[in-house]
Amino acid sequence: MEQITGTINNGLIYQLSRYNKSEYLENTIQSSDLGFLTIQARFNNNNIYCYSIIIYILFENGSEKDLILEKDNMVREIKRMNPDSLYGELEIDNILFGTQINLKYFLTHTLKPHIGPKCNGNENKNIPHNHPFFETDHDRHQHNNNNNNNNEKEDKKSHNHFEQVKPIKIAIIGSGIGGSSCAYYINEEFLSDRIYKPIEITVFEKEKIGGRTRNIDIQGKYTELGGSVVHPLNENIIGLINKLGLKIKKSEEVDNNNLVIWNGKEFIFSQHPYTIINQLKMLYNYYMSPIKFKNARDDVINKFLKGYNNSEPFKTVEEFYKNLGLLEVTKSTAKEHFCDKLGISSEFVEDILSAGMRVNYNQDYDNLSAFAAFIGLAGTDDGLFSVQGGNYQISEALLNNTKSKVLSTHEVIEIEKVLIDDDNNNEENNNNKVIYKITSKDLSSNNQLSIDEFDIVVISTPIEFSKIKFTGLPFTHETIPKKDYKKVHVHLIGANSINAEYFGYPKDHPIDCILTSFNKSLPFFSLCENSRGKLDDGRQVFKIFAPKKLDSNLIDKFFIKPELLHYHVWSAYPVLTPAQKFPPIIIDHGLFYNNAFEHSVSTIETTTISSKNTARLIANYLKNNK
Repeated sequence: MEQITGTINNGLIYQLSRYNKSEYLENTIQSSDLGFLTIQARFNNNNIYCYSIIIYILFENGSEKDLILEKDNMVREIKRMNPDSLYGELEIDNILFGTQINLKYFLTHTLKPHIGPKCNGNENKNIPHNHPFFETDHDRHQHNNNNNNNNEKEDKKSHNHFEQVKPIKIAIIGSGIGGSSCAYYINEEFLSDRIYKPIEITVFEKEKIGGRTRNIDIQGKYTELGGSVVHPLNENIIGLINKLGLKIKKSEEVDNNNLVIWNGKEFIFSQHPYTIINQLKMLYNYYMSPIKFKNARDDVINKFLKGYNNSEPFKTVEEFYKNLGLLEVTKSTAKEHFCDKLGISSEFVEDILSAGMRVNYNQDYDNLSAFAAFIGLAGTDDGLFSVQGGNYQISEALLNNTKSKVLSTHEVIEIEKVLIDDDNNNEENNNNKVIYKITSKDLSSNNQLSIDEFDIVVISTPIEFSKIKFTGLPFTHETIPKKDYKKVHVHLIGANSINAEYFGYPKDHPIDCILTSFNKSLPFFSLCENSRGKLDDGRQVFKIFAPKKLDSNLIDKFFIKPELLHYHVWSAYPVLTPAQKFPPIIIDHGLFYNNAFEHSVSTIETTTISSKNTARLIANYLKNNK
């Protein structure tokens, strides 16, 4: 057993004990794999009695964590507690870590008073007592029978620091990047004390954890089917990856030198290994248009990055863009904004910029919103990377980190708003508390139905894909603004190489990646080497995004000795036409729509921006509805 003792500024002495498994089994009757902390309380008031408080700590995967040396781990583990317990709040000026930590909501399954000591050290330690713990004036808490019940209740509420507290039950529907990061950020709000009660998060997922970040195994190595890359400016995702300890790998899918743009008849651009050469070629062919675009894109990106520093959460998507001066950009097409307003030549947009829009969103500039186009084209920069082993691991790690309860293969079919009597609510709310009953069916168990009650519900999956029935709410599934989703046909091909001659490229010049210019009749959006690398027989893996399934005869023309390894159809992202009206983020009291933001842009990073904002809205909601 390791043990450290320290003091805090109000006179409290605490003792941190870490037990190994054998010692733990000898010292506790609990059945789970737990460790525990012991805290001894002593105040400088002679009337205060001394208690040892046993605080149980859950270890991840049944193994010990270094609670003594790692401040963050210790605080996190102390705060993640069983809701059926007693909680309190204590601020420690921690001499071990040199910082002040607010240890809130301790798990105290067992309270062990010392046998009789007052903590001034002069009392007979063999005399038992039953004094209420952590009260600051023994005489003040001798309840007079003449006092009325209200005063007695108020007295207990004010001075008993440990009381039975029910957790805030939060449901998140969807376990993709949106749902999992929302769970993480809600937990962060709790850890930072912006949420004043313990929380219990349940995640409903009808398919696989990770949502549209998914991969498949090809000969023992993963291949991404969905969200493939992370941009070096993605502050939230990079922060999460670092905190979760995930390993990254540079994306080879877009960072190769042998890239060409094809217009259906011939290649109209080929990438040179030296960036300066590419820039000179652009200026020679398109004059000032590349400079106009870069300046406009940098202006939009810089404004957008200011959104990371918002002091208060935004309540609507419109509010977010209006505050950043970007609302107009979301309400016009790339054609209208680039060509008509900025004076960028249509040739440059159709030949060059369209290639980036089509590979990122599989959509064309005459319908795609200008803002989505700017963000998509920022994704064509160098330095892109992905998570080693698959980006879906981000969602898995986030949910593991928050200890969320995941109900896999559970499809939510109804959300019912229910008002119940609550004496703690004020008269303005008519003494009614809002709860939500969620009905789900277990797809792995003959569609068995279950009903669970929650204080907060976050819908973090496109309502367009769900069949959720809303009951007791002033709207229906049909009245929430929706978008069509773009179906993308993904083909994974094993082949010796791309058939360069078919695309009008010299036979002796290998091609790694083919992007396409603005031409709605082209059979694919992009055709590129995949980061999966080579197969066992030496052939390379390629990934094709296409508007429909490709005929095998056409695939034979594109490649040398091809083989279709996998075919998958995604409803990958919304059809990102300019949005005249966004869905609400705050649907009702305690009911939030995390995917509302996706109607303006759809990336892994912007999803986390929405999730962090939703978590902050929840914290504010709970603060205002104590």
